[in-house]
Amino acid sequence: MAKQETPPPAEAGAIAGAASARTVWFARLPNLLTGFRVFVIPLVIGLLLWDGQASNQAAACLFIVAGITDVFDGLIARRYGSGSQLGIFFDLVGDKLVVAALVITMVELAWIPGWIAVGFIGREIFVMGMRAYAGAQGVTVSAGQLGKMKMMWQYMGLTALIWDRVPLTWALVMFALAMTIASGLYYLVSVTRELRGRPAPDVPDPL
Repeated sequence: MAKQETPPPAEAGAIAGAASARTVWFARLPNLLTGFRVFVIPLVIGLLLWDGQASNQAAACLFIVAGITDVFDGLIARRYGSGSQLGIFFDLVGDKLVVAALVITMVELAWIPGWIAVGFIGREIFVMGMRAYAGAQGVTVSAGQLGKMKMMWQYMGLTALIWDRVPLTWALVMFALAMTIASGLYYLVSVTRELRGRPAPDVPDPL
């Protein structure tokens, strides 16, 4: 039986160093992907304002790539334990900026009525306010699977709308809006349940 050779100390150190550098790079990747989503916002908006078939389809491709990065940054952060409070904040804000900028541009282009944009953006402002208030009370509530499904349907519906405005596209957008509102109501109920019975911050505890 052949004896397994042990690599020299210098070679073993180089291997360990390469593995450590690769781990550090993957640990930073979620924040880089979030930064990419924010970076593509002006590119997508510029392509939409050009308002040609080729530019719209290019914008749709960029937007769907941004959606894919939204999935992978969370998976990588959990895999390498690289999640941080600042990273989570930038991830949440990045998603909201992408969607808000997109629907505002669509209203400007008369692709959607203003009340649809109010539904999308109003939900995000409301949930961020609720999250901030709950966090000040020491309560953390996840949006859960409904929140993840909401984001997925937003990307699908808005991407389809960018690509072509046909009846099926409008059905996707309306379903995405319904999921957006439903996830906001779910978050409201969850936060209310967690805060029930707690005194308001400016009310002293009873003696």
